[in-house]
Amino acid sequence: MQSEKVINLELTFEETQDALRILILNSKPSKNLKSSRVLQELYIRGLVNKIDDIIKFELPFNLHGFDCGAPDCYSTNITFKISATEPIEFPKKINFKLLESGCGIEKEISEDGIFELVEQSAQYVNYYSKKQQSNLVILGEKRALYYFPDTKPNTIKVELIDKIFEAYDDENTIVPYQSTAMKTKGYEDFIKKK
Repeated sequence: MQSEKVINLELTFEETQDALRILILNSKPSKNLKSSRVLQELYIRGLVNKIDDIIKFELPFNLHGFDCGAPDCYSTNITFKISATEPIEFPKKINFKLLESGCGIEKEISEDGIFELVEQSAQYVNYYSKKQQSNLVILGEKRALYYFPDTKPNTIKVELIDKIFEAYDDENTIVPYQSTAMKTKGYEDFIKKK
């Protein structure tokens, strides 16, 4: 009597998403961005791209509170460029442009600023802007992107971010802006359609 093997072809949601993530990553051309632990997820989701010898960042922040499961009707967009060194090196200072637009804003707000590097590791970068009094934090392994407005220097440290979220209350918590492109669990939206 032969034993029959049953093969389960159904994948869990997580297994499907992991497979799609690998497929998308393998389809991307820049080995440099694919190898960066800090930038890999942003690259997969189309928020960074290498053009010649420049890495271009286009970071849309359209979640402006913890209660937002869907994008707000306005957006805070941050754009900047860094040199495409191998391996990638984050500069001590970055010139950036901030654009706020959408409902509740009569006229688009466009500002230039300078981010100064506060802390970094192979897993993350944290920049602070004195003019905008804000932090930009990219957490590579956690696949997270945050923009903290209205912060004082040295307030936001990567090791404290989880504690900020745990201690959340409506009145006293520093709430970062987030991006639906980074928050979404599904990778289907990031597959290039031909």
